[in-house]
Amino acid sequence: MTETPQSGAVERLREEAAASPRLAATAAVLVVLLAIAFVTNPGLFVDQAISGLVYGMILVLIALGLSLILGLMNVVNFAHGALFMLGAYLAYQLVAVMNLPFFAALVVAPLLVGVVGAAIELLALRRLYGQEPIVGLLATFGLTLMLQEWIRYQWGSTPLSFDIPASLSTTTNLGVTSVSTFRLFTVAISTVAIVFVYYLVTNTDFGLTVRAGVQDAEMTEILGANLPIRFTATFVLGASIAGLGGVLRGAEVGLQPDMGISFIIMTFIVVVVGGVGSIFGSVVAGLLIGWAILLTKPVLKGLSEVTQPVVQPMVDAAGLGMTLGPEWLVIPSVGGLVPFVVMIVVLLARPRGLFGTEGFLE
Repeated sequence: MTETPQSGAVERLREEAAASPRLAATAAVLVVLLAIAFVTNPGLFVDQAISGLVYGMILVLIALGLSLILGLMNVVNFAHGALFMLGAYLAYQLVAVMNLPFFAALVVAPLLVGVVGAAIELLALRRLYGQEPIVGLLATFGLTLMLQEWIRYQWGSTPLSFDIPASLSTTTNLGVTSVSTFRLFTVAISTVAIVFVYYLVTNTDFGLTVRAGVQDAEMTEILGANLPIRFTATFVLGASIAGLGGVLRGAEVGLQPDMGISFIIMTFIVVVVGGVGSIFGSVVAGLLIGWAILLTKPVLKGLSEVTQPVVQPMVDAAGLGMTLGPEWLVIPSVGGLVPFVVMIVVLLARPRGLFGTEGFLE
């Protein structure tokens, strides 16, 4: 029997309804675990929660540009990680070498990355529109290697850093812990950028015409839209946002030539979890991944402290000769595995991601 669109929609609604109790149960378990972690060690929990928020915001900035280019232009831009890294190194050049103020670099470096993004779009990617996504992926992977080697040639392979203003070098007391003011600044700047991009894409003629151009380029141009210019502007916007993330990350932790590769892998996880082509999904998934990485340790620490008095007598009764410490559940470097676990769980429940569109890129 042939499945009609109506019957397919009904079936998807039934599947989502059946999954709702499981999602509710999972959310309840997570809330309990987070509550245990906060009660047992509130200072560590808040500190790691803010660290996860900052890390997640950086992921969102990169994922926004990646999702913007992928969702509106159907190009898998693997070079996005290199553009993120380029933003950090250009900020280093402006602040540490040319002695410009940090706030000037915060504006100029992303704009320069946007210029590089425009060159990439005009000279390489414009010829790839309408082709299979794997073609763009391979082309941008080659561009990544070129940019990475140019950065090594220009600035070397040793880690670098640059100074931030004294006003951002202080700490802010949050009661249970103190956090770097620069981290709060990162969250504020990232939030402004995220709101701006989301509004631009979803509530302006620019975003609507680009989205329409992806669906039907000929009709959109007949209606008067200059699609080549809009596509270039979209790529510039995505590259600039990635460059902004690079400036903020480089100012906090320093620079190294492989930072782009490590972040682009994590960013692809964010895009997949959020749903390919969904800007809102990238925001949610970036924060989810950031918190999952940084909150895993305090959650396991709190859970082990609570369960140790119960589990230890059972171990003693079994005659195993083991003494469980208060952190018996804490696994070193477990945070690095968490994003992949989250991705697997989400894809098993929702193969399109949290907010993905059915049939996108198919």
